[in-house]
Amino acid sequence: MNTFALTISLVGLIIMLTGIALYFSKLIKNKVPKLPIGLFFCLSVGVLTGLYSLYLAIPNAFLSVLPIAIPAVFTVFIGSFFIFVFLNKNTPLGDIKVSIGDKLIPFETKTAADTIFSSEQFKGKRTLLKFYRGSWCPYCSRELTMFEEMDNEFKKFDVQVFALSGDNAKQASAHIKRDNLSLTLLADPELEVVKKYGVEHQKSLGADSEGIMTVFGLPFPKPYQFKFKSMSIPTTILIDEHGIIKWIDQSEDYRLRASKERILSALQQSFK
Repeated sequence: MNTFALTISLVGLIIMLTGIALYFSKLIKNKVPKLPIGLFFCLSVGVLTGLYSLYLAIPNAFLSVLPIAIPAVFTVFIGSFFIFVFLNKNTPLGDIKVSIGDKLIPFETKTAADTIFSSEQFKGKRTLLKFYRGSWCPYCSRELTMFEEMDNEFKKFDVQVFALSGDNAKQASAHIKRDNLSLTLLADPELEVVKKYGVEHQKSLGADSEGIMTVFGLPFPKPYQFKFKSMSIPTTILIDEHGIIKWIDQSEDYRLRASKERILSALQQSFK
């Protein structure tokens, strides 16, 4: 066996996994870097060392290559996959149908309990309406968990929180149980509300919210579950008790969401 090639293969795997773990530890703390240079460095090192170790191992007998090839192929595949996913991070802004000062667009959809929900229920109440990608998205999951952590702040301003995605009612219900959410999730599987508000991201890389695994306490689709599909552009809308839109926040990069401090500032400015 080529010991040098095996060492390189394992070192590349460790570097890649360390970079991924550090990146998602920042996500858990809501401190995702705008430019994840460290992560891309670790992913690139992992891919290159994996390829190099395979190059060194190929001339050897099959049984000698196998111990090197398994970690090397895994590293190259996962590293390349993560790089591809991160290169598809931008969202197409510009089609939103509402602006600050407009009245909210009325809509009907379903709740996680599979009952009819009408935006008429917003009347007389201050509301934060969140469009999110789905319960499969780790960034969305962490953002909604942050909203839960901000429950006292929302109560101070008498604001109720609703979050809507392309998940169906069953998937939304499972999301509530998985992340222990008390806020209201709305199901819009046909994206009727999403399209009405002009916050649709067509042909985005995503997944369905079925059979999702959990890593680092966050949901992740399995690599084979990824596909290009339509979903919400992450969008936050603050609405006052008269149905007037007071603040809009959209993510041009789906990884980046408004911080707790920014949301508190918006609440203070909108509901003085």
